[in-house]
Amino acid sequence: MKRQLLTLAITLPTTVPAATALTIVTMAGRLGLSAVHLAGSGDQQTRARLAAAARPAQILPALSAETPNVVRINDPTVVAQVRSQLEAEGLPGPLLVAIPASIGRTMSEASARADLDPRFELGHPRDLGLFGTFEQAQGQVLALARAGADGLVLDLPLSRDVADVLAQVKALVVGATPLLVDRPLQRAVAPPRTVFYGTPNSSNPPSPR
Repeated sequence: MKRQLLTLAITLPTTVPAATALTIVTMAGRLGLSAVHLAGSGDQQTRARLAAAARPAQILPALSAETPNVVRINDPTVVAQVRSQLEAEGLPGPLLVAIPASIGRTMSEASARADLDPRFELGHPRDLGLFGTFEQAQGQVLALARAGADGLVLDLPLSRDVADVLAQVKALVVGATPLLVDRPLQRAVAPPRTVFYGTPNSSNPPSPR
């Protein structure tokens, strides 16, 4: 069995057509994602059809503001603070990082994918999510894992190149990536996310409850 660095789930927005949604959840199951979170409630028949297609991935409701143990920014410092708080209070459950994400073979591809999705106008991956080339995103994922994250729930640009997008994000948590997490950091290398992001003030981490 392949070692997996973090669990990986995605959010399925309500804007995705039914046929495309079925294709996406089928690929999610085949790629070994842990879950697909539905942004809309949907009818029972639709949910049952998606659940059957997604197996062994689960079909779950979207994470809400009240969902515990969730960090909603790509910031290892915040993740580490919340992890320490959870351990100090003895709170159970995995620590998830739920963020928008757009990666590509080049920075231009990552930007184009995100810019074409109107859902990212109010929360662009460049500002608070996972963003950049595969190698850059890989560095960001490693930093989150080292900080104490257990899983990712990614909101992806799914309007085109769906198979390619899903395969790229899956490769962030399997294959060579888990083998890098235990390697010592080089002091000369800046934290991966600081290359791209202006970090909001995160001196007070969000409550894990």
